[in-house]
Order: sequence, then C-alpha cells, then structure tokens
Amino acid sequence: MTPLILITRPRESAEAFAADLRAKLGEAVAICIAPLLKIEHIDDVPDLAPVKTLIFTSAHAVESFATATPRRDFTCYTVGEATARVAATHGFDPIRGPGTGKSLAEKILQDAPPSPCLYLRGDHVAFDIADHLNAAGLPTQSAVLYRQVPVPLTPAAREMITSSGPIVAPVFSPRSARLLHDAIPVDIPLHVAAISEAAAKGVPSARLEKLMIADTPDKTAVLTCVATLWRNAIQLEGNSTAQ
Repeated sequence: MTPLILITRPRESAEAFAADLRAKLGEAVAICIAPLLKIEHIDDVPDLAPVKTLIFTSAHAVESFATATPRRDFTCYTVGEATARVAATHGFDPIRGPGTGKSLAEKILQDAPPSPCLYLRGDHVAFDIADHLNAAGLPTQSAVLYRQVPVPLTPAAREMITSSGPIVAPVFSPRSARLLHDAIPVDIPLHVAAISEAAAKGVPSARLEKLMIADTPDKTAVLTCVATLWRNAIQLEGNSTAQ
C-alpha cells in the first residue's frame, strides 16, 4: 500500500508544509492534513513600559503581539529563520537565533541585550527561555500569547490513516509527537521525521518503524527527512509486494 504523509501541525502551517512537500515530491504524493492542535490567540500583552528586548520562539507569538500592539521599538530575538521572516514582515528588525530555544538563550546571554527582556510564547514550551535567562542573571519576564488546544482526528482523516500503508509524519515538538503517538493505531507502521532529539522523544522508540532527526532544527531539514522516509517507505512497500 502507498505510504501516507500525515501532517498534524495547525492548519495554516500544515498547508504550507504540504505545498512544500508537493513541490519536492510531486503532486501525486499522498498527503493527509490532520491538525492535532489549533491555535487560539490571546491578543493581550503585559505592561511594555519597562521592556527593552522581546524574545519570540514561534510565528504564532509574533502574530499575536503584532495584533495586540503597534509598538516595534524593541531589540527583537527570534528562535530561527522562519520566525525571523514573520517578525520582519510585521516591522521588526529581528536577530535570528540558531534554531532551538536553548541555543537562542545562550546567544542572548552572550549578546547581553538591554533588559528586562520579555519572552512571548504559547502555553506549552519545550524549553523555558525565561527561566534559563533569569537563572543566569538576565531579568526576563514571560507572557503567554496563544494557546495550543488539542483537537481529535476528523473521521475523514482517521479513515485515510487506517486504510493507508505506512505513515510518514513530521513532528516539531515533544507535545505534537505525543499527540501523534496517541492518535495513530499501534498496528500502523509509523515513520517519524523529528525536528530535534527533544521532539523525537515524544514518541516511544518501540512504537517507531523508523526515525530520522533533522540535521538542523528548521523546516527545510525536516522536509528533507520526510522526503527520505517517504522514498524509503515506497521502496520497502515495493519490495514487500514483489515478494
């Protein structure tokens, strides 16, 4: 049976990722967009009067902040290239981090920007930058600007999953990996492309048919992993059918 690429990111991000995959693998590739999280923005920010530096680790936080206030007169850090692009479109001059929360925190400490800092984030984070910076002596507040709300698979998505061959799925956080694990029947082979080792740990190794961790923590590297896993799964299915 043909492998199915399952994208469980929030819908807008999932559709963009699917478009990139079709450009890479062709329009005939089987893709199921089945968000397991939806984003609920909180268009409210704390008192910005004392804040000198903003820290963003997701485009969702940038969007929420940009909606809530027109102010852009801050030093601005983003976790990586994708978030930096969104910040730039909203009028910031972002300083791009290396791609993970921990590496961004280390860069901020090395740069010693004006403080206090304000870390703008979702209600779930894999690494709390504010805690890390405060522990190192750089005053940093934290504010939740969006919620990541779990949603179940739709009946149509469940039907596609159970009637397909192996599942190839990208995961971008430990939480999304856990939701993927919980959503997929245990008898379906699961091939996971993880953006980081932390994200990979969200799915028990015994549950995995195959795991690839991206060389760098960004969408481009995850796309490469998904494409490799998909091609390998196609080959394995072909060999199995031939036997």
